[in-house]
Amino acid sequence: MNNDIKNIDNLICDVKSGKPLSFDSVYSLYFPLMQSAVAKCMKAYGISESEHDDLFQEAALALYKAALAYDNTKGVSFGLYAKICIQNRIISYIRSSSQKSDADDIPYDFYCDVPGSGTPEQLVISEESLGELNEKIDSSLTDFERSVFRLYLEDLSYQDIACVLSRPKKSVDNAIGRIKAKLRKLL
Repeated sequence: MNNDIKNIDNLICDVKSGKPLSFDSVYSLYFPLMQSAVAKCMKAYGISESEHDDLFQEAALALYKAALAYDNTKGVSFGLYAKICIQNRIISYIRSSSQKSDADDIPYDFYCDVPGSGTPEQLVISEESLGELNEKIDSSLTDFERSVFRLYLEDLSYQDIACVLSRPKKSVDNAIGRIKAKLRKLL
């Protein structure tokens, strides 16, 4: 595992230094991640197959920019960093192109696989009530709190969330406190 991380870090350094074909290797390694993010987005927003190439191009651009901006000293793996960058870029593209009027209603399951899916509790909850809950949560949180909440659902530590969002750890800690208080009121 450590060897894989070193190999990825070396590839990222090669991309940053402009070595030919280095991004091709990164692209090949993270091709499945890009496919998955595009497929999830298309399903979540009901986007037609004709938009697939545009979304995939956005994902590839996000991967390239993630490789250029990645800092391995921040304690976040490149895979997670790339996933977040790709998802955010796709969502920004959807918002800016106005392909769907309710693009602001981002389903939280787009950001992470729901732990314990298929459990009896989840079978009882209908999609309609889950959608209503997502809307209530989304409307009660600020943009920063939504970003923190999504990363928190990914099981990132407060420090990792702070690194990804380039904010102080104390801001993340305070945001999580506010999020918990708001969720208690909603539930």
